Amino acid sequence: MAKVENKSDWFDRVAWGIVLSVFTLALISLYAIWVAASNDPNLGRPKYIVAVQGLWYVVSIAIVIFIMRFDSEQLFKLAPYAYATGIILLIAVLFLYNRSTFNETGAKSWFKLGPLTFQPSEVMKPAFILMLARVVNQHNLRFEHQIKSDWQLIGKIMAYLLPVAILLKLQNDFGTMLVFIAIVGGVILVSGITWKIIFPVYGVAFLLGAVAILLVTTPGGQVILGHSNFRAYQFERINSWLNPFGDTSKGAY
Repeated sequence: MAKVENKSDWFDRVAWGIVLSVFTLALISLYAIWVAASNDPNLGRPKYIVAVQGLWYVVSIAIVIFIMRFDSEQLFKLAPYAYATGIILLIAVLFLYNRSTFNETGAKSWFKLGPLTFQPSEVMKPAFILMLARVVNQHNLRFEHQIKSDWQLIGKIMAYLLPVAILLKLQNDFGTMLVFIAIVGGVILVSGITWKIIFPVYGVAFLLGAVAILLVTTPGGQVILGHSNFRAYQFERINSWLNPFGDTSKGAY
Protein backbone atom coordinates (compact mmCIF):
# COMPACT_ATOMS: atom_id res chain seq x y z
CA MET A 1 0.00 0.00 0.00
CA ALA A 2 1.59 3.27 -1.07
CA LYS A 3 2.20 5.99 1.45
CA VAL A 4 -0.63 8.51 1.40
CA GLU A 5 0.38 11.99 0.30
CA ASN A 6 -1.09 14.92 2.20
CA LYS A 7 -2.71 17.60 0.07
CA SER A 8 -3.79 21.02 1.24
CA ASP A 9 -6.89 21.11 -0.91
CA TRP A 10 -9.38 18.55 0.37
CA PHE A 11 -11.26 18.67 -2.92
CA ASP A 12 -8.21 17.27 -4.72
CA ARG A 13 -7.93 14.48 -2.15
CA VAL A 14 -11.33 13.03 -3.03
CA ALA A 15 -11.40 9.97 -5.30
CA TRP A 16 -14.52 11.05 -7.16
CA GLY A 17 -14.83 7.74 -8.99
CA ILE A 18 -15.23 5.96 -5.66
CA VAL A 19 -17.62 8.63 -4.42
CA LEU A 20 -19.83 8.17 -7.49
CA SER A 21 -19.83 4.40 -7.01
CA VAL A 22 -20.76 4.71 -3.33
CA PHE A 23 -23.45 7.28 -4.12
CA THR A 24 -24.93 4.94 -6.73
CA LEU A 25 -24.94 2.06 -4.24
CA ALA A 26 -26.61 4.33 -1.67
CA LEU A 27 -29.43 5.14 -4.09
CA ILE A 28 -29.84 1.45 -4.90
CA SER A 29 -29.99 0.63 -1.19
CA LEU A 30 -32.68 3.25 -0.59
CA TYR A 31 -34.72 1.76 -3.40
CA ALA A 32 -34.21 -1.74 -1.98
CA ILE A 33 -35.36 -0.55 1.45
CA TRP A 34 -38.42 1.05 -0.11
CA VAL A 35 -39.32 -2.17 -1.93
CA ALA A 36 -38.77 -4.31 1.18
CA ALA A 37 -40.84 -2.00 3.42
CA SER A 38 -43.60 -1.74 0.82
CA ASN A 39 -43.93 -5.53 0.67
CA ASP A 40 -43.67 -6.18 4.40
CA PRO A 41 -45.99 -4.12 6.63
CA ASN A 42 -44.14 -5.36 9.71
CA LEU A 43 -41.14 -3.22 8.77
CA GLY A 44 -43.08 0.03 9.14
CA ARG A 45 -43.82 2.99 6.87
CA PRO A 46 -41.63 2.96 3.72
CA LYS A 47 -41.23 6.75 3.57
CA TYR A 48 -40.18 6.94 7.22
CA ILE A 49 -37.66 4.09 6.93
CA VAL A 50 -36.12 5.52 3.76
CA ALA A 51 -35.95 9.01 5.34
CA VAL A 52 -34.16 7.65 8.42
CA GLN A 53 -31.67 5.76 6.27
CA GLY A 54 -31.11 8.88 4.17
CA LEU A 55 -30.48 10.88 7.34
CA TRP A 56 -27.81 8.39 8.39
CA TYR A 57 -26.17 8.83 4.98
CA VAL A 58 -26.07 12.60 5.52
CA VAL A 59 -24.55 12.14 8.99
CA SER A 60 -21.97 9.74 7.51
CA ILE A 61 -21.01 12.27 4.82
CA ALA A 62 -20.50 14.91 7.52
CA ILE A 63 -18.25 12.53 9.47
CA VAL A 64 -16.23 11.75 6.33
CA ILE A 65 -15.73 15.45 5.59
CA PHE A 66 -14.59 15.99 9.19
CA ILE A 67 -12.13 13.09 9.07
CA MET A 68 -10.68 14.39 5.79
CA ARG A 69 -9.40 17.41 7.70
CA PHE A 70 -6.78 15.12 9.23
CA ASP A 71 -3.76 13.89 7.31
CA SER A 72 -2.63 10.28 7.17
CA GLU A 73 -0.04 10.69 9.94
CA GLN A 74 -2.67 12.02 12.35
CA LEU A 75 -5.11 9.26 11.46
CA PHE A 76 -2.47 6.58 11.94
CA LYS A 77 -1.76 7.97 15.42
CA LEU A 78 -5.47 7.64 16.25
CA ALA A 79 -5.73 4.11 14.82
CA PRO A 80 -4.67 2.16 17.97
CA TYR A 81 -7.11 4.14 20.12
CA ALA A 82 -9.96 3.59 17.66
CA TYR A 83 -9.15 -0.12 17.45
CA ALA A 84 -9.00 -0.43 21.26
CA THR A 85 -12.34 1.39 21.58
CA GLY A 86 -13.90 -1.04 19.12
CA ILE A 87 -12.58 -4.03 21.07
CA ILE A 88 -13.95 -2.63 24.33
CA LEU A 89 -17.38 -2.14 22.76
CA LEU A 90 -17.34 -5.69 21.33
CA ILE A 91 -16.59 -7.01 24.81
CA ALA A 92 -19.20 -4.80 26.49
CA VAL A 93 -22.00 -5.94 24.20
CA LEU A 94 -21.48 -9.53 25.38
CA PHE A 95 -22.83 -8.42 28.78
CA LEU A 96 -25.10 -5.50 27.87
CA TYR A 97 -26.73 -6.90 24.72
CA ASN A 98 -30.33 -6.25 23.73
CA ARG A 99 -32.30 -9.20 25.14
CA SER A 100 -35.18 -8.96 22.66
CA THR A 101 -32.83 -9.06 19.67
CA PHE A 102 -31.02 -12.01 21.22
CA ASN A 103 -34.30 -13.90 21.65
CA GLU A 104 -35.14 -13.32 17.97
CA THR A 105 -31.76 -14.01 16.39
CA GLY A 106 -29.55 -15.64 19.01
CA ALA A 107 -26.92 -12.91 18.47
CA LYS A 108 -25.48 -10.83 21.32
CA SER A 109 -24.42 -8.05 18.98
CA TRP A 110 -26.76 -5.12 19.66
CA PHE A 111 -26.99 -2.43 22.33
CA LYS A 112 -30.33 -0.80 23.04
CA LEU A 113 -30.25 2.87 24.02
CA GLY A 114 -33.82 3.93 24.64
CA PRO A 115 -35.67 3.72 21.30
CA LEU A 116 -32.39 3.27 19.38
CA THR A 117 -30.42 0.11 18.75
CA PHE A 118 -26.69 0.18 18.15
CA GLN A 119 -24.31 -2.47 16.81
CA PRO A 120 -20.72 -1.90 18.05
CA SER A 121 -19.27 -3.84 15.12
CA GLU A 122 -20.24 -0.85 12.95
CA VAL A 123 -17.78 1.24 14.96
CA MET A 124 -15.18 -1.50 14.73
CA LYS A 125 -15.29 -1.71 10.92
CA PRO A 126 -13.70 1.71 10.12
CA ALA A 127 -11.41 1.39 13.15
CA PHE A 128 -10.25 -2.01 11.90
CA ILE A 129 -9.63 -0.69 8.38
CA LEU A 130 -7.66 2.26 9.76
CA MET A 131 -5.59 -0.04 11.99
CA LEU A 132 -4.76 -2.36 9.09
CA ALA A 133 -3.81 0.64 6.95
CA ARG A 134 -1.37 1.71 9.67
CA VAL A 135 0.06 -1.81 9.95
CA VAL A 136 0.54 -2.14 6.18
CA ASN A 137 2.05 1.33 5.85
CA GLN A 138 4.56 0.79 8.65
CA HIS A 139 5.50 -2.65 7.36
CA ASN A 140 6.03 -1.45 3.80
CA LEU A 141 8.26 1.39 5.00
CA ARG A 142 10.55 -1.12 6.72
CA PHE A 143 10.56 -4.14 4.39
CA GLU A 144 10.82 -4.93 0.71
CA HIS A 145 8.12 -7.18 -0.74
CA GLN A 146 9.57 -10.67 -0.56
CA ILE A 147 7.98 -14.02 0.27
CA LYS A 148 9.20 -14.02 3.87
CA SER A 149 8.35 -10.40 4.68
CA ASP A 150 4.97 -10.65 2.95
CA TRP A 151 4.03 -13.66 5.09
CA GLN A 152 5.06 -11.62 8.12
CA LEU A 153 2.71 -8.86 7.00
CA ILE A 154 -0.14 -11.35 6.61
CA GLY A 155 0.64 -12.63 10.10
CA LYS A 156 0.39 -9.08 11.51
CA ILE A 157 -2.96 -8.56 9.78
CA MET A 158 -4.30 -11.85 11.12
CA ALA A 159 -3.12 -10.94 14.62
CA TYR A 160 -5.44 -7.92 14.56
CA LEU A 161 -8.27 -9.96 13.04
CA LEU A 162 -8.06 -12.73 15.68
CA PRO A 163 -9.52 -10.86 18.72
CA VAL A 164 -12.29 -9.44 16.52
CA ALA A 165 -13.10 -12.91 15.19
CA ILE A 166 -13.21 -14.41 18.70
CA LEU A 167 -15.54 -11.69 19.99
CA LEU A 168 -17.86 -11.98 16.97
CA LYS A 169 -17.95 -15.74 17.49
CA LEU A 170 -18.97 -15.20 21.10
CA GLN A 171 -21.67 -12.82 19.84
CA ASN A 172 -22.83 -15.49 17.36
CA ASP A 173 -22.66 -12.91 14.55
CA PHE A 174 -21.46 -14.91 11.56
CA GLY A 175 -22.66 -12.37 8.98
CA THR A 176 -20.54 -9.56 10.43
CA MET A 177 -17.56 -11.93 10.61
CA LEU A 178 -17.82 -12.41 6.85
CA VAL A 179 -17.60 -8.63 6.41
CA PHE A 180 -14.35 -8.49 8.40
CA ILE A 181 -12.93 -11.38 6.37
CA ALA A 182 -13.79 -9.43 3.21
CA ILE A 183 -12.04 -6.36 4.64
CA VAL A 184 -8.90 -8.42 5.30
CA GLY A 185 -9.08 -9.84 1.78
CA GLY A 186 -9.30 -6.37 0.28
CA VAL A 187 -6.44 -4.98 2.38
CA ILE A 188 -4.17 -7.90 1.46
CA LEU A 189 -5.01 -7.41 -2.20
CA VAL A 190 -3.93 -3.76 -2.24
CA SER A 191 -1.06 -4.02 0.26
CA GLY A 192 1.56 -4.87 -2.35
CA ILE A 193 1.97 -8.49 -1.29
CA THR A 194 3.50 -10.60 -4.05
CA TRP A 195 1.19 -12.44 -6.41
CA LYS A 196 3.12 -15.61 -5.65
CA ILE A 197 1.24 -15.60 -2.35
CA ILE A 198 -2.01 -13.97 -3.45
CA PHE A 199 -2.79 -16.39 -6.30
CA PRO A 200 -2.74 -19.63 -4.24
CA VAL A 201 -4.32 -18.04 -1.15
CA TYR A 202 -7.16 -16.47 -3.10
CA GLY A 203 -7.54 -19.66 -5.15
CA VAL A 204 -8.18 -21.62 -1.95
CA ALA A 205 -10.52 -18.87 -0.69
CA PHE A 206 -12.46 -19.02 -3.96
CA LEU A 207 -12.92 -22.78 -3.65
CA LEU A 208 -14.04 -22.48 -0.04
CA GLY A 209 -16.46 -19.72 -1.02
CA ALA A 210 -17.90 -21.87 -3.81
CA VAL A 211 -18.42 -24.73 -1.36
CA ALA A 212 -20.05 -22.37 1.14
CA ILE A 213 -22.45 -21.01 -1.50
CA LEU A 214 -23.32 -24.57 -2.51
CA LEU A 215 -24.07 -25.47 1.11
CA VAL A 216 -26.31 -22.48 1.83
CA THR A 217 -28.25 -22.65 -1.45
CA THR A 218 -29.09 -26.36 -1.61
CA PRO A 219 -31.50 -28.30 0.65
CA GLY A 220 -28.89 -30.93 1.46
CA GLY A 221 -26.30 -28.29 2.29
CA GLN A 222 -28.75 -26.46 4.54
CA VAL A 223 -29.39 -29.67 6.44
CA ILE A 224 -25.64 -30.07 7.00
CA LEU A 225 -25.29 -26.46 8.16
CA GLY A 226 -28.40 -26.86 10.31
CA HIS A 227 -26.55 -29.49 12.32
CA SER A 228 -23.66 -27.01 12.68
CA ASN A 229 -25.70 -24.48 14.69
CA PHE A 230 -26.89 -22.41 11.71
CA ARG A 231 -30.31 -20.91 12.39
CA ALA A 232 -33.32 -20.53 10.14
CA TYR A 233 -33.09 -16.72 10.06
CA GLN A 234 -29.57 -16.94 8.63
CA PHE A 235 -30.83 -18.98 5.70
CA GLU A 236 -33.73 -16.55 5.29
CA ARG A 237 -31.27 -13.67 4.91
CA ILE A 238 -29.43 -15.52 2.15
CA ASN A 239 -32.67 -16.54 0.44
CA SER A 240 -33.96 -12.95 0.58
CA TRP A 241 -30.75 -11.78 -1.11
CA LEU A 242 -30.97 -14.43 -3.85
CA ASN A 243 -34.73 -14.04 -4.32
CA PRO A 244 -35.79 -10.62 -2.95
CA PHE A 245 -39.37 -10.92 -4.20
CA GLY A 246 -39.88 -14.53 -3.15
CA ASP A 247 -41.22 -16.13 0.00
CA THR A 248 -38.19 -16.34 2.30
CA SER A 249 -40.08 -18.19 4.99
CA LYS A 250 -39.62 -21.41 3.03
CA GLY A 251 -36.52 -23.33 2.14
CA ALA A 252 -34.65 -23.09 5.44
CA TYR A 253 -33.77 -26.34 7.08
